[in-house]
Amino acid sequence: MEHDSDAKSTFSRRDFLKTSAIGVGATAIASLGVTTAVAGDRKHTKGAHAETHPNTEPLQPLSAPAKWDYEADVVVVGGGGAGLAAAVSATENGAKVILIEKNAFCGGDTSIAMVYEGNVGSRLQKKLGIPPMPVSSRITGAEPTTLDQYNNLYCPNPTAGRNPTLVRQIMEVQGDTINWLEERGVLFSEKAVGGLPIAGACHCPIDPEHPEEDWYRWDPHNGRGFTEGLEKTANKLGVKILKEHPAVGLVKAGRQVIGIAARNIDGKKVFLKAKAVILATGGFGANKDMIKKYCAPRRAEAVRYWGMPGATGDGIRMAQALGADMHGMDEIEIWDGGALREHGATTVYSAPNQLVRQKSLTVNKKAKRFFSESIYKGYYYSYQAAQTIAQPNQESFTLFDANCISKEDIIKKFHPTFCEYPCPWFEEQFEKYLAEGVIKKANSIPELARMLGLDPVQLVKTVDRYNSLCDAKEDKDFFKEAIYMHPIRTAPFYGVAQKGGSCFNTWGGLVVDEQFHVLDKEWNPIPGLFVAGENAAGGASIAFAVPGGRLAGKFAAQEIKG
Repeated sequence: MEHDSDAKSTFSRRDFLKTSAIGVGATAIASLGVTTAVAGDRKHTKGAHAETHPNTEPLQPLSAPAKWDYEADVVVVGGGGAGLAAAVSATENGAKVILIEKNAFCGGDTSIAMVYEGNVGSRLQKKLGIPPMPVSSRITGAEPTTLDQYNNLYCPNPTAGRNPTLVRQIMEVQGDTINWLEERGVLFSEKAVGGLPIAGACHCPIDPEHPEEDWYRWDPHNGRGFTEGLEKTANKLGVKILKEHPAVGLVKAGRQVIGIAARNIDGKKVFLKAKAVILATGGFGANKDMIKKYCAPRRAEAVRYWGMPGATGDGIRMAQALGADMHGMDEIEIWDGGALREHGATTVYSAPNQLVRQKSLTVNKKAKRFFSESIYKGYYYSYQAAQTIAQPNQESFTLFDANCISKEDIIKKFHPTFCEYPCPWFEEQFEKYLAEGVIKKANSIPELARMLGLDPVQLVKTVDRYNSLCDAKEDKDFFKEAIYMHPIRTAPFYGVAQKGGSCFNTWGGLVVDEQFHVLDKEWNPIPGLFVAGENAAGGASIAFAVPGGRLAGKFAAQEIKG
C-alpha cells in the first residue's frame, strides 16, 4: 500500500481551501424553495410560548365566547413568510386584518432562508438578461427559468404533484410575486456569484441591516430581508400584529370557522372574531412527537431539525380537529447530517459540512464503502442522507488526502450540487474545526481510522481497493463516475464524520383546493378556513409559501366581500 507522506502536492492546501466550493445547492431543487442558513440553535430570541403543543393530538375547537376581544375580517395565524404575505395581500384586497404570532418576533423559517428560487418572468430576471436554461432537472442541477421548466421539475415532488393545478397556479405568479415583494420593500441582490447567473435565476434578498453580506456567507442574515420588508409593509397598511400570542384552537359555529382563540403574553385566553382564518403556522419539524408518528422509525430517529423552534404543527392539528384531510405527512426534506453536531458544527455552510458534500471516498462505521459518491449530482446531499441513515449507527465518514482536489479542476472533479461558488470563509472555518477536532487530520490511514473510531485494518483495505479503482479509472464496485475518482494516497489525510440527516422543513400537511380552502376528508371546503405555507401539503418552502400566502390572502378577502 502506498501512502506517500513526502509527496509534493501540485497545489498547497491553502490553494485547496481558497478554491473549495460550496457543496450544497443554494436551493433545495427538489422542493423548489429554500435552504436555511443555520441550525435551530441560531441566536434568535424565543417567544414565551415557542413550544406550546409539543405532541400530536388534534387541538380541539372552542365555542364562541360571550364577548370577543378582537374582531377583524381576516385573522392570519403565524407571522412567517406565508403569514406576512397573506396579511399584506388580504389588506390590499380590502380586508381588515389581524395577525397573531406565537413568538416574540415575526419571520419563521423564512427569516433564516437564503434564496428564493421562484423567478419566472420577474423584472430582475429580465433586467439581468437571464436566458432560459436548455436543461432543467434535479439530476443536472440546472436552474429552471421558464414556467414549463419549473412546472416539470416541481410536479414530480411527492406532495406537490398531487395537485398539479395548484402547482401551476403557484408557478404562474412567481415572477410577479418577486416584483410584488420588491415594491413592498424587499431588496434583491443583482450580483452574480462565482461567475454563474444566480442573481435573477435565484433571487437573493438583502438584509437592510447587513447590505454588504453575500447570501452564501456561512452565517448570512439575508433571510430577514424577506420578512422585515413584509412586516414593515403590514404595519404601514394597518395590520394589527399580536406577538407572543400562540393559537390554542379554532372557534366554530356548526361547520363554519368564526374565529380563533390564543393566549396573550400574560397567559390569558383571548378570542379573535373573523370571517376567515388563514393558518400559516409552519410545519412540524420542531415537534419530535409528530415526526415519530408520521415518519418511518429509522428516519424519525435519525432526523435532527435545523429550522425555527415554533414549527410544532399547530395549524395542522387545529384543522385536523375539524376533520381536515391531510396527505404527505411522511414527506420531510432531509439533508445530509453534516459533521456531528455534538462537536459544534452547527451551520449548513460550515467547513466540515462542505467537506462531506464533496464526492470523495465515503465509508460506513464498518470502514467499508456503501454507495457511489457521484450517483446523484443535483440533489446529492439528500441522497447521501438517505444512504447514511441506512448504515450502522446511521453514520458515515468522508476521507480526503492532501492532493484530493486541485485549483484548476475543482468543478470537474468535485461537482457539489449545482452551485459551485467560492467559499471565502472556508480556510478560517477549516482551521477552526480542525483545532476543535471536528475535522480529523492524520499522517497515515491507520492513524486516521483510530481517530474516527474505525477499524484500521479494514479502512486500509478499503482505501487500497478504492485507490486501485482510481488508478484503473473504473469503479467496478459502485460505478462512480471516473471524473470523480481521486485516490486517497498523499499525507496528511483528513476525515469528517456525519450522522443521520437534517430536516429544514416538512412537506406534508393539509389538503387544499386552488383557492387555498382547507378541505375535509370528502374534499369539501371547511367554511371560513384557509391555509398557506408549510401547513399546506405543498412540498416546498419560500417558492410555495410567499406566493401561496399572497394568493390565500387575496382569495380570503375576496370571498368575504362576496
